[in-house]
Amino acid sequence: MGNHLSFTTPKGELLRQMFIEAAGYSLDPRGKADAIMTVIITSAYTLGLLAVVYMLWNRNYPPLKSKNPIIMALTMVASILWFVGDLQSNGHLQLATSSMTNCKGFGVWMRILLGVCLLASLIALRAYGLYRVFCRNLPYHSFGLYLPFGLYLLCLAIYGAVSQALSPSITTRYLLLLDICDSHPSFKAAIFSFMWVSLFVVIFIHWKIRNIKSSFNETREMTVTCAIVLILLVFETVMSYVSPQYPLNVRLRIATTSLDHFATNIMWWLIMGVPLYNCVFNRQRYLDNWVFKLRMDGLQNEYDVDLDAAVAKKQGMPNSYNMRGTMKLASTTGNKE
Repeated sequence: MGNHLSFTTPKGELLRQMFIEAAGYSLDPRGKADAIMTVIITSAYTLGLLAVVYMLWNRNYPPLKSKNPIIMALTMVASILWFVGDLQSNGHLQLATSSMTNCKGFGVWMRILLGVCLLASLIALRAYGLYRVFCRNLPYHSFGLYLPFGLYLLCLAIYGAVSQALSPSITTRYLLLLDICDSHPSFKAAIFSFMWVSLFVVIFIHWKIRNIKSSFNETREMTVTCAIVLILLVFETVMSYVSPQYPLNVRLRIATTSLDHFATNIMWWLIMGVPLYNCVFNRQRYLDNWVFKLRMDGLQNEYDVDLDAAVAKKQGMPNSYNMRGTMKLASTTGNKE
């Protein structure tokens, strides 16, 4: 019985269904629906990884650089780790005789800590960077930006280490009969409390930047991102407490996993889709419009992106030509030319 995908219902699953129903549970065996969902979401993340590679390769293209490519790449990685954890925790794969019976490794570390919580912290980090730049007039890349993020990662590591040290009977353990992982009620409450605290931090930071003046829809992006994370966590909480055996129901488990990763992909492409598309198909014209809007808004200091090489290449100037002073002058006079 390995953790393989099958577009038909394996005999092992039929036997599992028979034993579980004899024990008084209702079970939808894993099969075609789970496999199709897994292939679709895997394909979406494969496309996302290709986009991340292209983004990092072109990370000095100013419209991409302004989105913080490193944070966006880590966001994609966290979403994929969350997906792998969902495949195990939500019952899409056969766990017996495989490493996926390690409920803490996949369900706690990959799904919760390095998936959901890391994703939330990266969203908060990006929003906090905008707060520092637009509200406090502080530099984006500084020790003060990354210190809260580092402290949060330390909390994640401590939480994971404590969970790892505690007995499976009071945290999470593998149930051989059901072939799924089950969490102790107190441990599940602690997990959701930690995730909700993380979400409140995200919401608080987004509230602080609700009125910033930005050139490229950062406030709208952050609002939609915050709403997506809130909807996902509400859904996960309700599902886990109202129907805790949802991994045994094919419709509920597919709905849960699909919603999670449909939403995370929307969130990522909402932020990166426009600059990536234009970087591929409309590179110079989009850059010209981007620079022009930055000049008109007078926010070139806030968007600390080196435009020298891009402008110099178009106008035939040497790369050492410093356009930043020119942009500052243009933004403080009536003549935007």
